[in-house]
Amino acid sequence: MKYKFVVDENIFYCAIRGVDEYDKKDTSSARFLAYLLQNCHKICLDKKCNKRFEKTIQIKLGKISKTEPVLPEIDLLIQNIVHTSEKITRDFSNGGQFTDDERIPRKDLYLARCANQFSAKIVTLDRDFREAVNAHESLKQNGVEAVHPKDAIKFVTET
Repeated sequence: MKYKFVVDENIFYCAIRGVDEYDKKDTSSARFLAYLLQNCHKICLDKKCNKRFEKTIQIKLGKISKTEPVLPEIDLLIQNIVHTSEKITRDFSNGGQFTDDERIPRKDLYLARCANQFSAKIVTLDRDFREAVNAHESLKQNGVEAVHPKDAIKFVTET
């Protein structure tokens, strides 16, 4: 089965640095992205997610690779994902609205709306956001689930 994912930009940040959400050495985010690239799963982006995604890739990750330790080849892997058009589905229509959206943290609402639009899994390091999404009935009914990169690996290893 092929899966669709909405990927929090912090996954890319942690992947390139080889750390988890607590800055401890962990390659889960990098492995998630590597398997996603290898096994033909997709990242879905709406207009807002695309803007944040491109900003992260172009600005944040470019600065990191010059100032902080980087996992070997992970910046190349991320560039391959970004520049391989069949890996990313973009849809800039105004969809994704759902009821009771105030139950989702404001700073992450754009990710939940995007996932709702595509009926996708959200990969995020933010525990509060994952719990809010997974407890939200409307999102659940539309097939939206939020997972940690360690848990997302089991999905992307499927071919």
